[in-house]
Formats: sequence, structure tokens, C-alpha cells
Amino acid sequence: MTRYVKSADEIRSLLRLHAEPAFLGRHGLSIQFETDPEFVRAVLPPPLVPADRPLAAVGISSFRASNCVGPFDGGAITVRCRYGDLDGQYCITMPMSTDTAVIYGRELYAEPKKLAAVALERDGAHARGTVTRHDIAYIVLDAELSEAVPDADSEVNNFYFKYTIAADGSGLDHDPLLVCVRTESTVRNAMRGAGAIRFAASPHDPVADIPVRRVLGAVWSEGDTFTHGRTLGSVPAEQFLPYAFAKMDDLTRFAAAAEALATSG
Repeated sequence: MTRYVKSADEIRSLLRLHAEPAFLGRHGLSIQFETDPEFVRAVLPPPLVPADRPLAAVGISSFRASNCVGPFDGGAITVRCRYGDLDGQYCITMPMSTDTAVIYGRELYAEPKKLAAVALERDGAHARGTVTRHDIAYIVLDAELSEAVPDADSEVNNFYFKYTIAADGSGLDHDPLLVCVRTESTVRNAMRGAGAIRFAASPHDPVADIPVRRVLGAVWSEGDTFTHGRTLGSVPAEQFLPYAFAKMDDLTRFAAAAEALATSG
């Protein structure tokens, strides 16, 4: 039997790994900051609404192992929001260091993942994280860690929209599904301190559009992360369409380059 087709036992095992992913041996640096309320309102797809404060976070982590995608490094930029009575956060972008991590997260949760060079390092009290795509280090985090934080567990709801673009380019195939992923993390060996964020201009990753009004602090932590997803409902396709291209590179730039090459002979 070919491995392209799975048996009933294999299907059960694979679905279990989709239902109960575990990401182990995490080392992570996260920096929280205040952004503009106008930006939060603009970037959030309905029916998500802004939280009471325009809070955002950017983080870079390294995972030594997982039960679904192996080891990888990754990052995320999120803004605080709400859906009904659920508090949580909406992920703007999520760079990953391996194609396995990109495929798994996009297929399962519709996470806005892109392949990138992701690096995290710590030297004593100093920690630095960088994300690079298209030869541009467009996310750079620095932290000076000065105070120990008690071990604890954390839990947060992450919201994503699951959709596909129609094969004939006419719009979306269906009304997108609003997915909520509950992320539970153990936190140990944590340190906090001052942080600095640099979002560089990039044609394909417009993080420089995100206002950083005030950096609130940085946290280094270690531990394990577990996720559990569920579908909350659907949203009208036409309503979501302006947000549907945010997790892609700017295809118009590739089209312009191809046109220039064609016209040059």
C-alpha cells in the first residue's frame, strides 16, 4: 500500500496529533507594547472587536521538539481583541523556520505563517531575536533582563480565519470560518526587563505599518506549549475579502517584475 493513502489506524493517529499538538522545550522572548487604537480597529476583521486598551505583542521562540512538526523557531505579532464574551488576540503574522511548521499551522488553524529565517539568542542578561525574509531583517527584538518572574502557567485565546481563494480568482470559495485556538503554556525560568522593537520596511511583510507607541516590557521564558482548536462560526465572504491577502506576499510586485522582464525582451 502506498504511503500517499492512509489506513484507518493511521488516520486515527494523525487526527490525534491534529487534536492535541504539543510544542516542547520552548525558549522565548516576548515584548508587549501599546499601539494606536485606529490601527487595531483597521487590522481586525469583523466580528473581532478591539480590547479596552490597544495592546500588542511581538515574540520570537525556539522549540526543541514537538509531536507534530519536529523542532522549529517561530515568531508572532498579535493584537488584543474580543469576540463576544471571549477575550483573546488576533495574529497579524507568524514567521516560521521550517516548511513543516508552516504547512501544519496553515492547514489546521489557518495561522498566517510564512517561511523565514528566525533566530533567538541569549547571552547573560541580554536577549535578541530576529526574523529575516527576502534578505530583510524586518523584525528585531532586544531585551535587557533584570528581574526574575515566578513560575506559572498561562492561557490565551488566539483567533484565526480559515478560508481559500476560489480557483478562478472570483473571490473566496466559501464564508471563512472563525477559529479559536486555546494556547496553554507552562512558564519557568522567566525573566523580565526592558525591551526594544525594530520593525523594518519590507515590501512583502509590512510590519513597519504597525505603530509602536510605547514599549511596556520584555519577558524571557522557558517551558512547553499545548494548543486546542475549535470553530466558533463563519463570517460573510465579501466582508472578509479585504483581509484575505494579509498572509501572502505582495503578488503584484512579482507580476510587475514579470511584466518588466517580458517587455525588455
